Amino acid sequence: MARLKITMVRVFLLTCMLYAMTGYTAQNIFDINDRENIPLLSRTLFLDLTRAGENIIAVGERGHILVSQDEQIWQQSVVPTVTTLTSVYFNDDYLGWAAGHDAVILKTMDGGKQWRQVYAAPDDEMPILDIRFVDDQYGIAIGAYGLYLVSTDGGETWVKQEMNIVNDGSINIDDLTEFYHLHLNSIAYSTSGKLYIGAEAGRIYRSDDLGKNWRELPSPYAGSFFGIQSLENDSVMVYGLRGHLYRSDDAGESWIEINTDTREHLTNSGRLHNGRILVTGMGGVLLISDDHGHSFNLQELGHRHNYAALIESVKHGIIMVGDHGIEFWSRNQLGVTDD
Repeated sequence: MARLKITMVRVFLLTCMLYAMTGYTAQNIFDINDRENIPLLSRTLFLDLTRAGENIIAVGERGHILVSQDEQIWQQSVVPTVTTLTSVYFNDDYLGWAAGHDAVILKTMDGGKQWRQVYAAPDDEMPILDIRFVDDQYGIAIGAYGLYLVSTDGGETWVKQEMNIVNDGSINIDDLTEFYHLHLNSIAYSTSGKLYIGAEAGRIYRSDDLGKNWRELPSPYAGSFFGIQSLENDSVMVYGLRGHLYRSDDAGESWIEINTDTREHLTNSGRLHNGRILVTGMGGVLLISDDHGHSFNLQELGHRHNYAALIESVKHGIIMVGDHGIEFWSRNQLGVTDD
């Protein structure tokens, strides 16, 4: 229990009970229309999902990976692990990586149907919380207790190292040891070529040289940031504990607090094709921005489900995952109909 995804750990441990899993074997196929009768779809904890071409890939506890081409039929992938997977990222329609507890990293080259393990360090007890590639060769995985892994060969091999935090005089040198033990929760790559990390205890970092050097940015909040998302140019937003959300338009040099009207923890975000920005939260909370992240409206979904991630659905509207498996919400239900 203590090793759940740190971006959700304090949340899920306090706000929900994980459902017991029934035993499934690989290659099971499930119909989303029968989700209430299939625990793997409706009661399994999923922590991330993404799109790879026509495929949608969801990852979660016990190493479960589900893939769908039509958003209705979901197939369970062959996976060489039973550890919880916290993050999934695809570079194109076929090449992708999933990561999670035991510092496990899996790689696929066929759109998520088959996976092989390329890295693991279970003895370190440092789960990976996010993984990101800037191209098909260079990737970074971050996680609990300052875990920082780098690959330069397409994720075939990974090197564990410390973040090179440049001390520009704003950091007390006595606190650097503490920095290297903070949970690194979320990583984002901007269109301007900058990397950002949102971390525990209100820490925010930026790299202007693809991770070779990092600088701690001034933080507007002492509580943990569970997610960070680059917007356009040098605009970026961070969000996390107790509904706090902040926006910067100068690459993190200064921040403006955005009112969210909620004290629920905020966990993940996504952009729709029409430019709207959505932020998931705990307790059935969803934030919606119609002005590119300058303001957000609170949407309460009428239940206490806890959401970990979302993507836009071609057929249904929005797909969200969390402690109630995979959920579909229509645009009308969420009030995000096309203009």
